[in-house]
Amino acid sequence: MKESDEFLILQKYFKNLGSQFLDSSGILIGPGDDAGLFKASNEDLIFSTDVSHSDIHFPKKLDPELIAYRACSVAASDIAACGGALKWLSISLVTPAKQSSWLAKFAKGIRLFTKDYRVPVLGGDLSRGKECSVSVGACGEVKKKYFLSRSGAKLGDSIYVSGFLGLSKFGLEIVKSKKNNLSAKEKRYKKKYLKPKVNLSLGQELRKIANSCIDISDGLIGDLGHICEQSKVGADIDIELIPYEGTYKNALTWGDDYELCFTVPKSKEKKIKNIEDKLKMKLYKIGEIKKINNIRIKKGDLHLKMPQKSYNHFR
Repeated sequence: MKESDEFLILQKYFKNLGSQFLDSSGILIGPGDDAGLFKASNEDLIFSTDVSHSDIHFPKKLDPELIAYRACSVAASDIAACGGALKWLSISLVTPAKQSSWLAKFAKGIRLFTKDYRVPVLGGDLSRGKECSVSVGACGEVKKKYFLSRSGAKLGDSIYVSGFLGLSKFGLEIVKSKKNNLSAKEKRYKKKYLKPKVNLSLGQELRKIANSCIDISDGLIGDLGHICEQSKVGADIDIELIPYEGTYKNALTWGDDYELCFTVPKSKEKKIKNIEDKLKMKLYKIGEIKKINNIRIKKGDLHLKMPQKSYNHFR
């Protein structure tokens, strides 16, 4: 096989990724044609695309297996935030790598993700380029009436997050340091950055009780700000209720944690405990939706100032 032949490379490394889940995802014709064919069920379809680029979203020298897995996680998180069930992925790769071993490791990362989340790859594209870039399209299903949008927050809603913030930043620092002999806490940080959990089960549980939801990719303040802006509301959050590690400024603005931030009317808050018990996880109430035009961060009687709201690619 000529390793320079795009089509032979696709056949060798990227054929049948997650193929054991084709039937359960409604795939009628998988990879191999100009496009895939899938059967829509009684649900409505949702689709999201996410790009991961070298030296912006991941270190240039990161293991290709981890590049692939992380790119899939990041894209699938958007489906979770909308309350959807993940059905399939489409993956396009631009890579400067010439070695077949690099492509084999990249394909292994995709295969591991498909196994962990029981989802097939419907297709994609492969191209050579100067920098590595991975574009992942994620398709999911959810009935329109249960779709979790950013514009549904109501006055008086309680604001929740699904887990600790700030861990991914520490994880990236550990990855860049190439440190060995990590402590249990450092391993946890590293895993949080490289393989962020996709909260699909939580999203599906929330869709019958939450008014709005978003995944925390660019920082809590910025992403909660999107909910507030589109819902035409404001928010009070209490720094002493927010689960985080490191400095609160980094934890609230860095992002990359991919936890869910969501709002729930007080009349449905009692169902939060049922979800926690069912999924064996802790959900954290951090504040309330208010009739103001900004997000106020409180610490006791003080209001904290945040010079930067979130990560911004163009800042």
